[in-house]
Amino acid sequence: MDASNSPVRRAPQEMHTDDIKIAQRPVIETREDLAKEIVIAPEVLTNSQAEALAFNEEPITIRVERSSEKNPPKVVDAWVNGKGAEVLHNGRWLELGFIPVGFPVTTKRKYAEVLAKAKIDTCNTNDDRDTTVEHPANTVARSTSSRAPFSVIEDRNPKGVAWLNGLVSFG
Repeated sequence: MDASNSPVRRAPQEMHTDDIKIAQRPVIETREDLAKEIVIAPEVLTNSQAEALAFNEEPITIRVERSSEKNPPKVVDAWVNGKGAEVLHNGRWLELGFIPVGFPVTTKRKYAEVLAKAKIDTCNTNDDRDTTVEHPANTVARSTSSRAPFSVIEDRNPKGVAWLNGLVSFG
């Protein structure tokens, strides 16, 4: 029997947010560059708002990874519009307000979105004050990283991979 007549079926591999490259912000060189950072929200909502809301209510299974710091937190806070993170336990949704760290947890997609968007910018400022440059410049180099990296263990929606890539990369 050959492989073409009996293909091997493999379970889908889990996807980890640290495997997705996070877009880095450009260096700020002048005060005018800060105006580019302001994002104006669209005034009109699209007709697909109901579909987007339903998509965000779908359950997905994630595992928030443990931090490497000395006394890492055992939970990560996640809130959406004043409602704490909901976790599926024994077939019922429980509002905890947090996601446990290190364990597979089924939660709603909107809470995973909060974790995916939770990023931190580390800044490094360089200035030319101490040099003999005629027009000294100040630069702020930023490095963006995730605050709560997690793995998606199960996402039954085929749009889930593109959704997560979009959030982590640019969101």
